[in-house]
Amino acid sequence: MSRIVTLGQAAAEVADGAFVTFGGFQLNRAPMALVSEMIRQKRRGLRVVTLPNPLPLDLLVGAGAVAEAEFGFLGFQYDGGFVVAPATRRAIERGTIRWRERDVYEIVQGLRAAAFGLPFLPAPGGEESDYRKVNRTPAARDPGGGEETLLARAIRPDVALLHAQEADREGNLLVSDLFAEDLLARASARVVATAERLVEAIERPTIPGTLVEKIAVVPGGAFPTSCHRFYPFSADHVRAYVRAASEDRVAEYLGRFVTGVAGHAEFLRASGGPGAWESPARPSGPGPESVADPAAADRLVVGMARSIADGEVVATGVASALPMLAVALARATRAPRLTYINCVGAVDPEVASASASSVDVSLLDLCRARITLPEMFDLARRGRIDVMFFGASQVDREGRMNLTCIGDYGRPKVKLPGPAGSSSMRPFIPKVVIIVPRHTPRSLVERVDFATAVGSPRNRETLVLTDLALLRLEAGRLRLVSRHAGASLADLRSRTGFALEGAEAPETPEPTAEEIGALRRLDPAGIRHRMI
Repeated sequence: MSRIVTLGQAAAEVADGAFVTFGGFQLNRAPMALVSEMIRQKRRGLRVVTLPNPLPLDLLVGAGAVAEAEFGFLGFQYDGGFVVAPATRRAIERGTIRWRERDVYEIVQGLRAAAFGLPFLPAPGGEESDYRKVNRTPAARDPGGGEETLLARAIRPDVALLHAQEADREGNLLVSDLFAEDLLARASARVVATAERLVEAIERPTIPGTLVEKIAVVPGGAFPTSCHRFYPFSADHVRAYVRAASEDRVAEYLGRFVTGVAGHAEFLRASGGPGAWESPARPSGPGPESVADPAAADRLVVGMARSIADGEVVATGVASALPMLAVALARATRAPRLTYINCVGAVDPEVASASASSVDVSLLDLCRARITLPEMFDLARRGRIDVMFFGASQVDREGRMNLTCIGDYGRPKVKLPGPAGSSSMRPFIPKVVIIVPRHTPRSLVERVDFATAVGSPRNRETLVLTDLALLRLEAGRLRLVSRHAGASLADLRSRTGFALEGAEAPETPEPTAEEIGALRRLDPAGIRHRMI
């Protein structure tokens, strides 16, 4: 029997109530044609586990197809700003969906356990996070060193839905921008895929045909997300979806682009297809003249760049457009020999200019080497990453971070994007830099509502950089290191939700002419000004 089938036949391989996972990463190469066809076929009761890939999950949740979801990150950053998947967020806040959130590394280890045929694998790093408590995560004591280590139970999806650049009739798949699809394929009972094109033979498949059950050849099958070497993601179409979903009009969007069209080819015609939504001009920021404090973004990016020493290995995660710009600034000024690892999988990519996204697959085309997402976690545990930047919605006086929720975890008032890899990676990073773009009592609090990630004795230094100040974690408490120009001590105290230590802190040195010049060359459009 041929593995090559129609899109409808491929989607029909996923039964109601199936346990499903998706390939792709953020707004890159998600199996959108398969997801949309499943919605047309009125699939119900799905259980979903996903790595940082929120758009296919959100579409299925908005269509009422998902009964239960497990994930590590619900946010994505693009030209329209930073977004928490709106339909999923609303379902969680309303209590209309069963859900479980945990660190992405724990999900990776669960998938690895399934791939190896094991009941569980160690998943160290999040021992002090509140996820351990709410998820009742099992742990075991290392018989050699005596340390307690969390365990990730095997995760074995019924089916992995993938989109590939190429396929052949033997079922082999070629993926040119590998994130974790090989792991998903080995962990899952079956693989159902779409591909941009069918070729005679793939000599070195990324995923062998022995693992692949059905393939549909669907050009544009990842749209509106990107497909490396074929088309970029459509910021305009994503923006249209986000607007509809944020206003609780998912049904209207589905009626126009999913259930109201006969198939993916008609969807591409209705939406204009790859490239049709893109503006000819590169999106720009508002410009320094139109923001309240034009120096705030400059100080924030320069502060991040100054935290990097020459020769250090620096990593950035999802939604890290400003840290990526800071790495490029550091390379251009103070740290020309740094090594940069971007979570899209690029090692030392060429970052010639600022971008609204830190997970652009074009970074893979001009880089020194590539790694997969699971390998990035492995590097941290082996001590191969010196510096990493983390964002947080709340940071408390003891340096705990909250990226999970405002209010009670069981029924949050506001669902935040989730940990990504912060719970497990932060404890293994020697120099932790936490970014808080707005220094307010709502962001710097006495105690976080949920401890997503906490410090560790392995951290040699933990810095918190805001638009007004630099703080350092010393003896278990955040202490003021310096005040940015124009920020008085009284002003800082009024904007901090805990007693601020360090009254003698000096003023932060202003960005130098060299730093400002390099920053303007890297970001002539001023994209940084609309990111804080």
